[in-house]
Amino acid sequence: MSKLKLLSLSLAVSVALFGCNNDDEHHHDDHKVIDGKTLTNTPEVIKKGDQQLNKQTITLAATSDLHGRLRGYDYAIDAEDKHAGLTRIATILEQQRTLDPNLILFDIGDTVQGNSAQLFNDMETHPMIDALQYLNYDLWVPGNHEFNFDRSFLDRNLENFDGAVISSNIKWESNDKNYLRGFQIYNVNGCKVAVIGLTPSYVPNWEASAPEHFKGLKFEDELNATRAVIDDVIARHKPDIIVGALHLGRTDQGVGVYDIAADLADKFDVIMAGHEHATYIETVKKDHPQGMNISVKGGLVEDKAKSGNYNDSNRQQSVKIIEPGKWGSDLAMAKIEVEKDAAGKWKIIDTTLSNLDTKTVNEDQNMVDEYQDIHNRSIQNARETLGVVDGDFVNGGGADEATNDDFFVDDLGPRLYSTIHKAKIQDSALIDLIQFIEREKSGATISAAALFSDTSNLRDGQYYQRKDSANLYKYDNALIGVNITGAHLKQYMEWSYNYFNTYKDGDLTVSFNPEVQAYNYDLFDGAIEYTVDLTKPAGERVDITLIDGKAFDPTASYKLALNSYRFGTQGITNGWFTKDDVFYDSSDATVPAIRDMLTAYVTEHNGISLNDEHLNTTNNWHILQLAPNGAISKNRADNKIWQQFTNKQLCIHINPNNVKYPSISHALNTNDANSYFVNKAYKADGSASKEALDLGCSWTNDPNNQG
Repeated sequence: MSKLKLLSLSLAVSVALFGCNNDDEHHHDDHKVIDGKTLTNTPEVIKKGDQQLNKQTITLAATSDLHGRLRGYDYAIDAEDKHAGLTRIATILEQQRTLDPNLILFDIGDTVQGNSAQLFNDMETHPMIDALQYLNYDLWVPGNHEFNFDRSFLDRNLENFDGAVISSNIKWESNDKNYLRGFQIYNVNGCKVAVIGLTPSYVPNWEASAPEHFKGLKFEDELNATRAVIDDVIARHKPDIIVGALHLGRTDQGVGVYDIAADLADKFDVIMAGHEHATYIETVKKDHPQGMNISVKGGLVEDKAKSGNYNDSNRQQSVKIIEPGKWGSDLAMAKIEVEKDAAGKWKIIDTTLSNLDTKTVNEDQNMVDEYQDIHNRSIQNARETLGVVDGDFVNGGGADEATNDDFFVDDLGPRLYSTIHKAKIQDSALIDLIQFIEREKSGATISAAALFSDTSNLRDGQYYQRKDSANLYKYDNALIGVNITGAHLKQYMEWSYNYFNTYKDGDLTVSFNPEVQAYNYDLFDGAIEYTVDLTKPAGERVDITLIDGKAFDPTASYKLALNSYRFGTQGITNGWFTKDDVFYDSSDATVPAIRDMLTAYVTEHNGISLNDEHLNTTNNWHILQLAPNGAISKNRADNKIWQQFTNKQLCIHINPNNVKYPSISHALNTNDANSYFVNKAYKADGSASKEALDLGCSWTNDPNNQG
């Protein structure tokens, strides 16, 4: 097993970083990525155990969407996350391997991006991949975020991973051969288990502004590729069990896990998924692309009363699916009981799924010690002071729309009490800062940007540290400038404001469309003035009054700055513009990432000030219902429920299907007692602490979450 060695590297982030693998142990002369050839680090069949058994339990375990969480620590907010980290997964694995030394362990992607992991991209093997090696992972499926960097980075880490690297739908453009093998077979005491891998086909759209990230590769339709590989595996290997390791959401663009599960339920026995950052256990019936929850405790334990027995008599009728959340919050487990029949063929007796929660699990101290230097360097980088903040960048100081507090931490992780960040629903200097930099760098007159983190804020007098840039803009997006017609700009804005639900009489807050992820909500700034009317249906909400000092003209051409992800995913796909409309692309700039542009600006100015003319809030837009005379503002006036909510006497329900981005899918409403619940920590004499009141509204105390 590799040992992380310390050596000094000079990186663009201007911080000395350390560590690399032992080249003698991890240099594969015969395992190199070569254009037009399939990378195979392992033989097609790997033996695990050679006992002569008539009955056994096959154990499978998986993580997904670790996003740099080697430790349970969030470097963007410089705080421990006690519900995350490979170091906690390590503790569970030690216990599980005691029960079954032949346990098959795989990671389902989005492993090396996020949580300051990019600091270590110049290392021969990234620490996250080294950590997979340390824990003896058998298999790794690259996710879409593995393609956020130059392809040579991914190639190198795939080559240096000792286990299997698989994905069925990534092909070479030159000859249609697989980039990676699509499957891996494990022979467990004579029982053959096939694992099929998959990566989202949308990678070229997400990385449209940086084609070098997937140079020479194409991504086939997920369902067609999975069908082809599974049929090939059955024909050549005749496996006893077939398992999916799919980096795919349940209802992704085009094809999701539900579609694949329904189409191939007669062939898959278990699908272990990723990408969605969700924690669930479900079953999908053959030819019915929808899931049925078969779990209790929020997707942690399979409810056998719901699921029933899964065996050879009914295995072709359905398939069980499971996902282990994000950041190492859970380890997905599948225990498959098999027994030989009279002819000596393995038959499934039953299958049981579970997500093993790390919330109360201690970190493995040996692993903590092994990677202590990586942790120290990450903290050192996060705490580097770049200057001082002058002024509150959110009106009223605090980020929370109802309480004026900033975030707290509960079982969902860091969140706001109301789950509504002021900067999402009113113009603020916090989002103006991002947008000014976008316009300054690109030369555009209009900018679009999302507030990615609800924990973001800049308060008067605080030291601006490098972590603040990571928290304000956590992705490695490049900046793109495009020419766009007024009509297409309007379509873009209407698409964005689908983030909100339609206003209902009595609403005291806005609420959010559960079908829209928070990162898909952009605000617009610069030489544009507009209003948003939430009484109208999505697609008819935005009224643009002025652009560039003139009346809005659907036929005119305007200069817009936006991030590279939005450019490829929505812009190109929806036909708002083409690649020929690009007039600026930061990909080749000295500082290509928007996040690092923020850091560079603050460093250059030795801080950030509201007195800077271009950072004064432009007040170029507002939601009509939140205006001083708007319906929501009027509903709040002298309203007892609103007062109790702002005093934390009442709590609001969190959308149970979107815990990746905690938000409310039903507004607090003066006419609807089901829109809130009582905070049991509240005390009329005011003696309850802020911490107690915050945690009193945690996910686990919500009556809606008592399954």
